[in-house]
Amino acid sequence: MKHFAKWLMLAVVILSASCSTPAYYSYLRDMEYETPYLAKPAPELRLQVEDKVNIQVFSTVEDLAKPFTASVGAADGNGQSLAPSSSYTIDKNGNIDFPVLGSLHIEGKTLNEVKEEIAGEIVRLGYIREPLVKVEMENFNITVIGQMGQQILPVEGNSINILQVLARTSGANEYTNLQDVMVIRTEEGERVAHSINLQSKSLFDSPVYYLQQNDVVYVKPRGLRPSSTMTAIMSAFTPLITVGSTLSTLILLLTRL
Repeated sequence: MKHFAKWLMLAVVILSASCSTPAYYSYLRDMEYETPYLAKPAPELRLQVEDKVNIQVFSTVEDLAKPFTASVGAADGNGQSLAPSSSYTIDKNGNIDFPVLGSLHIEGKTLNEVKEEIAGEIVRLGYIREPLVKVEMENFNITVIGQMGQQILPVEGNSINILQVLARTSGANEYTNLQDVMVIRTEEGERVAHSINLQSKSLFDSPVYYLQQNDVVYVKPRGLRPSSTMTAIMSAFTPLITVGSTLSTLILLLTRL
């Protein structure tokens, strides 16, 4: 009877452990309270081939700015006037065809650099004395795959960090590998994989803490995830575990009498 009770208790412990929720999928485990940590500013985005940018030119004299809007005065094959557009896609050579100024190479430049270049050229050529140029990214998207869902997240503004991206996903669970999240980034025509540890404050120093357009975040699985059949079996045995634990305790008490 004693041997039976010991084996029953061992089985209960093993099954209970397999059904428990691990405590090691928390974020930033090594960060201390009230301890300052350098907060680095988000780097400026640099434009890439196939990026879409919105460029608008303004002036106190409205008519002076109109020639710098694409499709003004143009017509389609049916003779109908085309709607003005301020959207440009960077071609494979890193260029855009900008009204009046012609071909501009903007790949690798920041949005501010593009703004200053266009404004400077407009002034230099004598079109507008004090132009106001607005440049914005139109296709700033982050792709998330793996243990936190599969989705493409549009980004408003010009900066976002990996914690903000993952906060918009389904969240971590006991099968999520937070110590080795992969970020795939295109750099100078090549894809490079970076690893980032979401459980360590070192993530703030990672080159991929602040994400860039077209980054892919792959949240890896941790260990083996039980099949649906195994999950169903474990759920069915949960009530039996409770009963078994109670019975094993009673048997041990009775054998000592």
